[in-house]
Amino acid sequence: MKNTDDLLNLAKLAVVTAGEQIKKHYENFTLTLKSDRSPLTSADLAANDAIFKILKQSGMPICSEEQILEYDEDKALESFWLVDPLDGTKEFIAKNGEFCVCIALIQDERPCLGAIFIPHTNELFYADKNGAFKEILGAYGEILGKTNLNENRQNGKNYILLSHRRKSLTAKFIASRLSLNHAKIGSAIKFCRLAEGSGGVYVRFSPSSLWDNAAGDAIVSFSGGAVINTATRLPHKYDLKSLKNPHFIALSRENLDLLEPILTLCEQNGYKFEN
Repeated sequence: MKNTDDLLNLAKLAVVTAGEQIKKHYENFTLTLKSDRSPLTSADLAANDAIFKILKQSGMPICSEEQILEYDEDKALESFWLVDPLDGTKEFIAKNGEFCVCIALIQDERPCLGAIFIPHTNELFYADKNGAFKEILGAYGEILGKTNLNENRQNGKNYILLSHRRKSLTAKFIASRLSLNHAKIGSAIKFCRLAEGSGGVYVRFSPSSLWDNAAGDAIVSFSGGAVINTATRLPHKYDLKSLKNPHFIALSRENLDLLEPILTLCEQNGYKFEN
């Protein structure tokens, strides 16, 4: 299966199916801790299993937060799936609705397509070279509404998006200097809000993993925005030799002109541009 349309449809099916599994565990789930003390629920595992069953049809390697891909580092891995079966596990546990399922297909170290499903609101975001789109799904998976995110935009460019669980003094400094309001949103949903124009800038100056951001990167980038590595000032390269993301700045297409002012303010505030 090499056709891009077929691969995108497979990703869309996988995120929605995983989302349905997550819903089944919402009121009754088991909770354990990983070796790094981060939470792992039965919903994470059920979603991961559902995704693997579907994506295996592509014949392509799969790297998931819950199932790291083992491969020969001496050989180039040109294409692979990058999966976060439940992004925002702490938000899931808190029952605030701000969690999602993320899948991206990486080709030559960049996401060529991505899909994100938000189970709480039944919002499906997806993107590839043909653009970025949002669908609202009904109870049986039927499409109740569809939006082309390259054409129809909300007006919300005065926001900087922040995490519920991390404090970023640099981000708040940027917000104050650029007269940006704060909006706290959990998980990769931030990227979705950027893509639809309801949020303007998302800066991440703390650790994250490749699977946290790849699908969101695709959706923002194919909607006309950008996700920029603060050290290289270029789009991030997704290479499994390191599972960690560099610090980055994500901007909706309405706010691309804020990149240089943000980088300048970072320097003024003593921020070190490191990978």
